[in-house]
Amino acid sequence: MEKNLFNRTKGALTETLRYHLVTKKLNTPLGFGLMGLVAILMSYITVVVDIKLSVMIVGLLGVLLLCGLCIVYPLFGFYAAYATTLFMMMPARLSNSATPIPTGLIPEYLAYLAMLGVLTKQQLRKEINTKFWTNAISVWMLVLVGFYIIQLGNPSGKSVFGWFNFFRKQVSFVAFFYISYCFLNSRKMIVQFTWFWVVLSTINALHACQQQWLGFAHYEQVWLMADEKRYALFVNFGFIRRFGLLSDPAAAGILYSCSCVMMIVLALRATKTWQKVLFWVLTAIHFMASSYTGTRTGTLMIVAGMVFYVVLNLYEKKTMLFAGVFGFMIIGLLVAPIYDNMIINRLRSTFEGSKDPSAMARDMNRKIVQPYAYRHPIGGGLNSSGNMGQFYHPGHPMSIIPPDSGFMQTMMEQGPIGLGLLLLFYFAILRTGIRSYYRLRDPELKALHLCHFVSIFTLMVAQFSQLAIGQYPSVLYFYSVLALLIKMPQYDDNAYPSQTAEEKT
Repeated sequence: MEKNLFNRTKGALTETLRYHLVTKKLNTPLGFGLMGLVAILMSYITVVVDIKLSVMIVGLLGVLLLCGLCIVYPLFGFYAAYATTLFMMMPARLSNSATPIPTGLIPEYLAYLAMLGVLTKQQLRKEINTKFWTNAISVWMLVLVGFYIIQLGNPSGKSVFGWFNFFRKQVSFVAFFYISYCFLNSRKMIVQFTWFWVVLSTINALHACQQQWLGFAHYEQVWLMADEKRYALFVNFGFIRRFGLLSDPAAAGILYSCSCVMMIVLALRATKTWQKVLFWVLTAIHFMASSYTGTRTGTLMIVAGMVFYVVLNLYEKKTMLFAGVFGFMIIGLLVAPIYDNMIINRLRSTFEGSKDPSAMARDMNRKIVQPYAYRHPIGGGLNSSGNMGQFYHPGHPMSIIPPDSGFMQTMMEQGPIGLGLLLLFYFAILRTGIRSYYRLRDPELKALHLCHFVSIFTLMVAQFSQLAIGQYPSVLYFYSVLALLIKMPQYDDNAYPSQTAEEKT
């Protein structure tokens, strides 16, 4: 009797809570009362107990709410991963902490939560079909992951923790590629994603312009001056390199240049006057932001991106006209009688080649690394080069040499075999992108495909002189576009038919 009464009471209480919490979402008198009690309790904790405890409780509740939103609404988690990259450096700069704050883990966790949400949604999960697993990009991505697993047994590596941190990050990129493939499932979603990236990159670029025009904010100035090595890196011969919202000028310059190329392509391909005007204005903003960072790789990226764009569209008269105008502007930049402008001089130094002291130092480092790479086919171990090597592999011969290049870092840590696999992965990306572009007939889809494809091509070019693919938010954009390159022809009803058995499946 008592047991039945207990079960009935428990059932009634559960049903009542479900009604107020789930059905009505606390929009009831009882809900208002509960929220009022919580407010009073938080006020008491803040005033009487400890303000830090109340901040921790609110922060914990906010984190739980964010996690729940990412799982229930995985598309929110997808865009939240991008949005958080705007604020990743804020805690370190506001607190001026000497201890690194691991905010880089936030986009990773959001990607995993969004992936968990995708796995619970049949409508999204069904996007993962045979085409996803058999296309060249996915195959080579999995091959690289397999090679990273093999690196765990690399006899030259001295740190399992260093291997794990590298491998963990690469797995998160694969997860982001997976969810991008699921979300970019219509023309509408591709257009939405494009505009989102335009807004995100423009916010970053405007902040760099604001730093140049109005100066650094006080907390940014304090953060910059707090570390002697950081100051030496950010200031060259009196020229203060701007960094916007990102971690350093190099990462910022790569992002702005990649987006600048995208804006140029969108401006050239726009059919409406307001769009042309808008994208040319955004081009100017991104180009100025890139030049303020003092990143010469950014200038190289813009030139390489425009050359690639022209090669893809040699059959168009307007493209040849643009090539002439662009070439004239580059020549004008090199020969213009302006010698006292540090920004222009920095841009010009991009084309000095090995005459530049920085380029000469990098060439010397390559010569030093080559004999070691020849003797170690799978390299010295993941995270064994440069600063990461000093942290994870102290005493490692590669830890005293800064990689200064994505390709050189791969050669140092993964050897000729790892570099060969990476280049094959990039070849698969270019092959897929080119074939998809020439299959498309719809002008809008061709423009969207082209702007993204040329943009990530510039990131691959930047790997020659910088660690370009791996910095947030550029790396998220890179893996999202890989998914876009595969799926784009599916949304063009008049696309040229596939010519391979692989695509027919």
